[in-house]
Amino acid sequence: MNSIRIVQSGDFHLDSPLALHHQSFRKQRREELLQSFSRLVDFSIKTEADLLILTGDLFDSARVTPITLNYLAKEMSRFPGKIFISPGNHDPYTSASPYEIYRFPENTHIFRDYEEIHLKELDCLVCGQGFTSAYQHENMLLGKKSDHPASIKILVMHGEVTSGTCEYNPVSKESIEDSGFSYIAFGHRHEYSGILAAGRTSYAYAGIPEGRGFDELGDKGIISGEVFEKGTALSFRKTSSRNYAIINVSVSEVFTTEEIARRILDAVPDRKDIYKIELSGTVPSYLYLDLAGIEAILAMHLVYFTLTDRTSVHDSMEPISENTLRGLFMKTIRERREKAFTNEELLEEASNMGLRILSQEDF
Repeated sequence: MNSIRIVQSGDFHLDSPLALHHQSFRKQRREELLQSFSRLVDFSIKTEADLLILTGDLFDSARVTPITLNYLAKEMSRFPGKIFISPGNHDPYTSASPYEIYRFPENTHIFRDYEEIHLKELDCLVCGQGFTSAYQHENMLLGKKSDHPASIKILVMHGEVTSGTCEYNPVSKESIEDSGFSYIAFGHRHEYSGILAAGRTSYAYAGIPEGRGFDELGDKGIISGEVFEKGTALSFRKTSSRNYAIINVSVSEVFTTEEIARRILDAVPDRKDIYKIELSGTVPSYLYLDLAGIEAILAMHLVYFTLTDRTSVHDSMEPISENTLRGLFMKTIRERREKAFTNEELLEEASNMGLRILSQEDF
């Protein structure tokens, strides 16, 4: 049975601004995203892939640095097979795009208008169409059905498989089923979709090889394996060198900066990952949460993190006389809460902050 071995990836968003990170780590993370492409090529060579398929949004915008372009060209030229790229909504094929003005290696084909490329030696037809603007409101797959006699037919496309409308090539499952392709490699979604099917046509999103923010949590990777005339043997492979994760750490019953830092570190599964740490729990009003001190300890152990205080305060200094400043403050808070004149979340934040400040004045 004839088969084609492929590796599918996309949505690298190279040269992203990465505004989430501070400047020093931003540069490091951009280089890590670039290096992920090198690992992709290494894996494709190791697994003897016939095709390396890139499903769009290789770049985050048309503004791409010479370093990025030259690095990609060097890495692409190492791959002995064919590379196919279908530009997406972030990197559409326009007169000003890198796809038009930069010379990519000879083994790389970039789709613009719909094309069918016959790889005679593989008995495979690779088809594709790229975005030519940031938006594509019509289904680009509609009516695409090849009569070519090649036994295996693969389509490369950026878009959104949906039953409704969208601005980024709304592909219906009916059009996938009617297309007759053996496999469709989709890009656009940043999560692995699983290997899906509509009729006899298999299709999948590989997701992204590396996350870029806390809206892209968990393992990221690629798709690899074999495509047959009817069916596939494809699977997900993790490639992310660092994952983004959000962790919630309760600091109830913890009283020192070092204890809090230790509790956080104990909750971190992998110290090379990138964390959004949220402190929770109930703490006494007299406890001063030294966030700067906690951050200083964590910085010795973690690559990158953000720290947010979401604890609530309880006042253990009971009873409180309304003749004291603290008592008058709490009376005001209670009155505001009863009358519901203030946003509850804002009121809780004011209560916590006020109790902490007033408690410190007693020492």
